[in-house]
Amino acid sequence: MRFFLGLFLCFYSFYTQADEAFGKPGLPPIWSSAKKIHVSTFYNKYSETQKSTIWLSLAEGVLTEVFYPHIDRPQLKDAQIIVVDRKGRVWREKEDLNHSVKVIHPSLVKIKNSEPTGRFSITHTFYPLKDKATIIDQVEVQAFEQGLEFYVLVNPHLNNSGIGDSAFAHDDSLEFSEKKAKLKVYSSTGFEKTSVGFVGFSDGYQDLAYNGAMNFKFTSAINGNVAGMGKLRLSNSMGKNEFWVAYDFSQSAPRPKENSLKEYVSAWDGYLRNLKRPTPMSSQQLKLYLRSLVTIKTHEDKIQPGAMAASLSKPWGDLSEDKSNGESGGYHLTWPRDLFHKAYSLLNSGDYQTAYNALKFLKKIQFKSGVWQYGPRVIPRIGAFPQNVWTSGDEYWTGLQLDQVGYPIQLFYHLWKRASAQTKEALQLEFAGMLRLASNFIAQFGPWSAQERWEENFGISPSTFAVATRALIMASEIFREERYEKIARGWLTKPGDNIFDWTVTKNGIYGDGEYFVRVSGCSNFIANWNPNIFQSCHISNSHKRFDQRKILDQGFLKLPLMGLVPASDERIKKSVDVVNQHISAVTPKGRGWYRYTEDSYGYGENYKGRLWPLLSSEHGRYYLELLNEGALSEEEALSKVNAIIDSYVGFANAGQMIPEQVFETTGEGTGAATPLAWSHAEYIKMLWSRHFRKNVENPEAMYE
Repeated sequence: MRFFLGLFLCFYSFYTQADEAFGKPGLPPIWSSAKKIHVSTFYNKYSETQKSTIWLSLAEGVLTEVFYPHIDRPQLKDAQIIVVDRKGRVWREKEDLNHSVKVIHPSLVKIKNSEPTGRFSITHTFYPLKDKATIIDQVEVQAFEQGLEFYVLVNPHLNNSGIGDSAFAHDDSLEFSEKKAKLKVYSSTGFEKTSVGFVGFSDGYQDLAYNGAMNFKFTSAINGNVAGMGKLRLSNSMGKNEFWVAYDFSQSAPRPKENSLKEYVSAWDGYLRNLKRPTPMSSQQLKLYLRSLVTIKTHEDKIQPGAMAASLSKPWGDLSEDKSNGESGGYHLTWPRDLFHKAYSLLNSGDYQTAYNALKFLKKIQFKSGVWQYGPRVIPRIGAFPQNVWTSGDEYWTGLQLDQVGYPIQLFYHLWKRASAQTKEALQLEFAGMLRLASNFIAQFGPWSAQERWEENFGISPSTFAVATRALIMASEIFREERYEKIARGWLTKPGDNIFDWTVTKNGIYGDGEYFVRVSGCSNFIANWNPNIFQSCHISNSHKRFDQRKILDQGFLKLPLMGLVPASDERIKKSVDVVNQHISAVTPKGRGWYRYTEDSYGYGENYKGRLWPLLSSEHGRYYLELLNEGALSEEEALSKVNAIIDSYVGFANAGQMIPEQVFETTGEGTGAATPLAWSHAEYIKMLWSRHFRKNVENPEAMYE
């Protein structure tokens, strides 16, 4: 690449005065690292006009994906400062500096990027404005030698893609556009020079990296993977410079008010002030609790309240080429299952309104027509819910997951049980149709599911079964009808034809051979639900197949956690022992659990799945179930529960973001989604369960 640039500069130096940059369309676009240390939006009450429909994420010391005007529409890959010294040496913030982060408020962090030998440092405080779709980067530069130059480099990914963007350099700003999406970047310092180009060929970093000088002065780069760069006009060549950089989608070039940051913090303080706090909590547990509340609430869309993204990241996004041209969902989508856990964790904390809006969104996206066909199984979609959706309600993936039909019923039930008599009646009137359709769907087509909770295998899954079965029992109470519970109890206890007969093997390869399998009947769409025979089960991501008896997961814990089977049941206890022995590991930050045997969901980790912190909560709440059955003393149960709560504090990164997966050797997050809002939800549910000394997901315990 440098050889190419050398030829270009030697023989076509007049091109630096040209309008259009060379190298179209640029390198294939990729996204940023999913290891976010912060996500943020301006907290608006539902009653307020939604002007600040913008979200930001930070990773590796810099601004990464920015979302606008919906939480599922990323518009920026990254933006960072580049530094050049008198000798032409070039430093990029993301790749070449040391990064540190300090959480200074549950909604705010301060990032410091330092040159390794102490020659300069750059400090950032990012926050959104209240009344504009604008991100402000409050910057402090400390230069400890003369002659350093500072540049802002911006790589947009407008309309959820790095394909088809255009860039324009102006004297006072950088501008990017694709169709109706427009981004303008400007600074309180102004720019000495600006240029735009195609990434990997004529972008600003390629220019500086060649000889340490900004030679390019391109004013446009049309239709490609583009970037723009501006040289900051700093008043002090040495010492401290304070200024701001604005990333504006409002097309109004607003300046931050003197109290803009205070407004941002004050708005989040107002939200947190109205929520409850479980007790007891250490100072570190409290900090992570408040951070978790803000993180989960941040994942909610503002134009479509109740829609909540799984994560403001794309797992291993920095390692994979984006060929989707705007159709890549990443984790920016809404899953009904994740939505339940997030909404329910906030409900326990006193945020009734967000949980209610989540239920309204679920009602909106419930299927009213269509058919699934899985071999000879023809299943009308009416009453079910999509696998995942955009904020518009449009489907992304199209699978059937029975637990995602059960969770909306459960969310309604928890709201309903905590409501006044008058509100109960209003809720039933509003959601009766949705609940009836969903309950009838489960009763007619359950307990089989085309996918279990990890979205991969068909058959009978103990986890999916538990969610759907509990939902039917709840439906009987809601409608005061016995038929739903009669079906559910049959699935649980019918002699020779129940969940134990379907999913507990007696001739397995672990322990004494008796334990729950991950899923039964996984060889074909109409396979027998017999856990004692060989059935070849497909492992997603690796494309390998294994005997169903070899594949363990902890989904059976949902049976006691939903109050369907005693936690002290011998088959449950044996299965816990097997899981702890074969799909668990103790890290320096606490014990963690794998999803299942041979899991290979780990694109950036040689296709090896790692430990999932969200699973830890299920074990912690299981110990509380044992406590309430008298199978564990309070001292024993709380010792185990406290260890799990502390592991969440340990698994959280420096920005107090809890990852989707952590490495078993270190307890540090992998390149998978961070934060995973579901992980934060499980931490909150764990704290409230300790507070009540009972598992908050078990309605038999919570509403006795």
